Amino acid sequence: MRELTKVEEATASTLKGAALFHVTATILNKNIQDCNGALRELLKAKGFVDLDALRPGERVELEGEFLDGSVTTVSAYRAKSRGDKRIWFSNLKNHADPGDIMALVIRRGKLVLQNVTKGAVVAVLVVSSVGHVPGIIS
Repeated sequence: MRELTKVEEATASTLKGAALFHVTATILNKNIQDCNGALRELLKAKGFVDLDALRPGERVELEGEFLDGSVTTVSAYRAKSRGDKRIWFSNLKNHADPGDIMALVIRRGKLVLQNVTKGAVVAVLVVSSVGHVPGIIS
């Protein structure tokens, strides 16, 4: 995974227990990606699926949603040939571009995907110590 920007780091830090992954053009075009350790650990720890326990060729489909509430099918499986652990999220193309960082989190028992790159909320607070602001006791 690539290094996170400062805004992505700030956003990701607010997502308790999130598993992050880097979206590539291959993931979007071929609908396939390796299921990284963070994703595998989250899915197993929360009782959704243990990819290590699946046999090559075995697949588990789960229901999830994107932060906007749209539905995604999460397909977690072991590849038939080499037994690689893989995952696929339907409709990911509608929520991410190559280079984006996504987070998988569990909210109220549901798998939820959030775009950390584009879904960042940034607040800027400007504090001035010059002059008197009405209603503020100094």
